[in-house]
Amino acid sequence: MKLEKLIYDILQSRKKSFLVYLITFILFVLSIATFPTQIIKAKMLPSKDSDTFSIYVDLKDGSSINHTKEVTSCIALNLQKNENITNISVFLKEGQPLDFAALVKQSALKDKESQAEMMINIKKAKERNITSYNLITKLRGEVQKNCSLYNANIKFIELPAGPPVLASIVAEIYGGNNFQNRRDFSLKIAQILKNQATLVDIDVLADDDFIMYELELDDKKATISNIDLEQIKNTLYLAFEGMKVSVINKSDAQNEIPIFLRLDDSRLLKNSSKNDLKAKLQNLKVINNLGNMVSISEFVTIKESLKEPTITSKNLNPMINVIAETSKDSQIYPLLDARDEMLKTLSNDYEIIKTDMLNLSFIDKNTKEKFDLVFDGELKVTIDTFIDLGGAFIIALVLIFFLMVMYYKSFAISGGIVLSSFISIIGVIFAHVIMDLITADTFYLTATSLIGFIGLIGINSRNSTLILDFSKQLVHEKNLTINEAIAKASATRSKPIILTVLTVVFASALIANDAVFGGLGVALIGGTLISYVVSMFFVPVIIKNQLKKIL
Repeated sequence: MKLEKLIYDILQSRKKSFLVYLITFILFVLSIATFPTQIIKAKMLPSKDSDTFSIYVDLKDGSSINHTKEVTSCIALNLQKNENITNISVFLKEGQPLDFAALVKQSALKDKESQAEMMINIKKAKERNITSYNLITKLRGEVQKNCSLYNANIKFIELPAGPPVLASIVAEIYGGNNFQNRRDFSLKIAQILKNQATLVDIDVLADDDFIMYELELDDKKATISNIDLEQIKNTLYLAFEGMKVSVINKSDAQNEIPIFLRLDDSRLLKNSSKNDLKAKLQNLKVINNLGNMVSISEFVTIKESLKEPTITSKNLNPMINVIAETSKDSQIYPLLDARDEMLKTLSNDYEIIKTDMLNLSFIDKNTKEKFDLVFDGELKVTIDTFIDLGGAFIIALVLIFFLMVMYYKSFAISGGIVLSSFISIIGVIFAHVIMDLITADTFYLTATSLIGFIGLIGINSRNSTLILDFSKQLVHEKNLTINEAIAKASATRSKPIILTVLTVVFASALIANDAVFGGLGVALIGGTLISYVVSMFFVPVIIKNQLKKIL
């Protein structure tokens, strides 16, 4: 057999055996080098192609519902221009019906006039030639450019492929002597995140200061003037808020049409000063029981106050969240760039201390005020998952090593088998590189890819064990030399091994294009293919000097 002769020639020649080691080492180094060079990028799970997405709209606190409606109307008009959009639902002053993404995004807590959510349905995947996440990337820039009225923050929310989180990147800011200082520091962090090309929808989840005007009614003075208190309250409400006073019916309308009455918009408080408000109140008059017109300003006192901010805490520690989403990128890479920029630009004013993993602490050089920056969100889920799966992989290798030691009574043989299993990472990495080249979107090394890699350990160990046991049998029964036995065993076992490989490849090809399990399929395909090459050439070379010790 040609394969048997080729393997035998390699075993007989030191140069050829060394060449096998060298080629394997070079391929291993090249595969590992794809990570620091970002040829292959890691991500928890790739984006999910869905038939719906959401838009969250947040204006400055104190903004009227009219401003919010104006922004959402602009967004809806821009979205309707795209042929892939089928339905748009707008929810003013409230969150949309809870979906998978909104579970942890505090959607149910929204009740301000400055807040709104939009639910957008798009065509089914088979009816469009663009994925939902690419469509969102295309729409985001246009909508935010045209509709960011009144400094509105417009965020595009996709349904997550994995567990729901507050955002892809969440920077939790702790410390500071007060809320204002903590918010000011959060704004610095937000600005650095905005400088990253692939980070979008950055938002600081902290209230801005704004002035409130409270109208206090003097009950005694109103009573003396023979004016009904309810009359004054209703007039004020009508002037500043408006109310539904009646309805009309139309034959072509499904529901009653409300008649909404409010004094003209000039009477509303929009960027007005206290003196402007007093002047407007003087124009509001009511009729007392004697039939006389009396100005409402006679009974109303205007009080100016600063709106108290909403304090957010976690584990009883006050904090502020700075959130960001990624646009067609993994979370870790723009975050590393942002972290480097933090270390560079903030070091002049702060003493920076590196804490756990990527987290940082900042101490103001002048005031000694301390801020802690803790990263959370999908980024943390990704890091925790990769650490857990990496630990599971190491434990699997250790357990297989000790199992082989118990079976063969040789540390060297067991180490060779485990090493040949680990080398299958070459196939996993290069399969991801090939998929990244032939697919339109970035093909990430995901959590499911690592699960596939862990599953390959058993397959590769089985191949090595088959060759090793059959080689022992040939030496005992056929009196072949060690090199002859290994060559014949490898060639003989090549057929059942390649059949196993092809079975795994064909089965895994069915899920290779799946958004969630694509990494698993590609890892199994690449890993099993390279495991065949490793079993035929690397395993024989690595066991030839150790086989005689267990005969």
